[in-house]
Amino acid sequence: VITVGSRDSLGSFEQMVMTAIHALKDDAYGVQIFKKICELSGKIQNLGSMYVTLERLEKKGYVSSKESRTSERGGKPRRYCQVTKDGRQALLESLEMTQRLTESFFKASRSEKWSRIK
Repeated sequence: VITVGSRDSLGSFEQMVMTAIHALKDDAYGVQIFKKICELSGKIQNLGSMYVTLERLEKKGYVSSKESRTSERGGKPRRYCQVTKDGRQALLESLEMTQRLTESFFKASRSEKWSRIK
């Protein structure tokens, strides 16, 4: 089924950030999100890129955030994030497309032409 929507497509890093927020639930704030995206990707990511991506996702309406009322140990208050309803839908559509691409790639890889490439 092919659908045409007005939703912006998500890049792979946006997918990763939103997946990290979703996985962390009520504990989704800067440092924890960063740790989770590094875990998901299997490598150290750029912290600045994560914050730029969070801001972009918030402008798109896919992520919302709120500052904690108090700071721990006298530091800055934490900004907690959550994926919005529109964000969940955009992430689901994006992950479904990624799954279709992955399945298509592996199906093509089974052909004789691809099997000779190592």
